[in-house]
Amino acid sequence: MEKTICENGGELASSCACRRRFCLDFSGDETLVFIDGHDDAILGVAEVEGDTRVVYDHRAVIRRLMRRDGMDVEGAEEFFDYNIEGCKVSPSAPIFLRPC
Repeated sequence: MEKTICENGGELASSCACRRRFCLDFSGDETLVFIDGHDDAILGVAEVEGDTRVVYDHRAVIRRLMRRDGMDVEGAEEFFDYNIEGCKVSPSAPIFLRPC
């Protein structure tokens, strides 16, 4: 992957909020579903049964819920399960990677 400097603060684009833009550029005309407030957890995109889907790092989403909203691990996991992962809005719903 080519390293690109982000317009928002000069960080490497692979480590900042520009990840959403790169996913959109990659997907072309396809509609992608994003989770607002968690762009830093985007890992990339994946194609599943013909649909392009945004892939998020599950642990990064949980960490942000804990840090931003003051939740403990159990509360963040419960919120994530019900309000984020549980809201399958379309076949293009995001994928959550849980590294081993």
